[in-house]
Amino acid sequence: MSNILMRLIEKIGEKTVTGAEVTLKRAREVSTALQEQDDAATSLMERRVREKEDRKKLIEDKLMKLKEEVSYEGLPEEDELNLIPEREELKIPFSVRVATIISDFFSKYSYMPGSFFKNIQEDLYRANIIMPASKYVSLAIGISVIVAIISGILVSVVGGLMLGSIGTLLGFVIGPVLGMFTFMYSKIYPRKKVKARSDDFSRELPFALRHMATMLSSGSGLLETMRSISSSEYGVLSEEFNRAMMEIEKGATIEEAYDRINLRISSASFKKATRQIISTLKTGGNLANTLKVIAEETATEMRMKLKDFIQVLNTLSLMYMFLTVIAPVLITILVIAMSFAIRGVLIPPMMMWVVYLVFFGAAVYMSVMIKKFEPKV
Repeated sequence: MSNILMRLIEKIGEKTVTGAEVTLKRAREVSTALQEQDDAATSLMERRVREKEDRKKLIEDKLMKLKEEVSYEGLPEEDELNLIPEREELKIPFSVRVATIISDFFSKYSYMPGSFFKNIQEDLYRANIIMPASKYVSLAIGISVIVAIISGILVSVVGGLMLGSIGTLLGFVIGPVLGMFTFMYSKIYPRKKVKARSDDFSRELPFALRHMATMLSSGSGLLETMRSISSSEYGVLSEEFNRAMMEIEKGATIEEAYDRINLRISSASFKKATRQIISTLKTGGNLANTLKVIAEETATEMRMKLKDFIQVLNTLSLMYMFLTVIAPVLITILVIAMSFAIRGVLIPPMMMWVVYLVFFGAAVYMSVMIKKFEPKV
């Protein structure tokens, strides 16, 4: 009995040590990611300062040459980076553990596509993906290989049953193609997430600005207002303000915190609000009224975008109806009528299926494009 009890205690001890090692490994990975993103943030801030100085020097040179007109398009679009908040749970999600297994297995290949994933750490920072760049690259390689193998096997099996040897060989072509597509998508995924975060941020901005204006009017300070926004339910906007508050607590100024939000988020309205907030902090003024005005302007712009989209949608709906209903029916009636006139089959049935598939593909493409241009309000 004592031996059984001792074995049970040993097993429990082994499990505890294993869990602690996994948690420690995860903590080290997050620490590495935070350090990398901190370096990337510093690099981006320095680059932005250099770009401003270079552009200023360029304008001064043009003025020195007494040109009548100065072509100045404004400061370049700012890249984005920042230090990332500390968020690590003792219980590691299953998806994180699977990603860790895949990235560890393919980690020795992460150096190979270095030029393809240039500046990936900056994209990860802007997308708020807390992961070292090397781990993301190895994870992208691993997922691409897995997709290529699984899709190739499935297509080979299904194609072999339906088309014979040709279908089997088809899997050896489609599998690598899908794997390559997955690998290419892993490059643009962080940027797509950055755009989605910016859209979510802009959608909540008018409400947050009104919130800030109300609190400032009631006598609250700017830091207290920002803390209230960070704890509210404004999605990405609250998350960004929470990160800004953490940066301020670590020693950053309010101006630096807002600059870093603008590095991570692309929003013209928030940049305007940032300029007003910084200007008010330096010179004084009624910030509450200014934020109310900016909130109303932002809301009006969003309503105008929605109104324009609805007007365009009326025209697109007619085109969509023609592609999905009218055109296929007209073609079918025409083919049947012509077949009766010549007393034979004008177009083979297989060709008609191809025509229907073309119309179906055009309809799907049009639906995707309509969804893409839909204003995020």
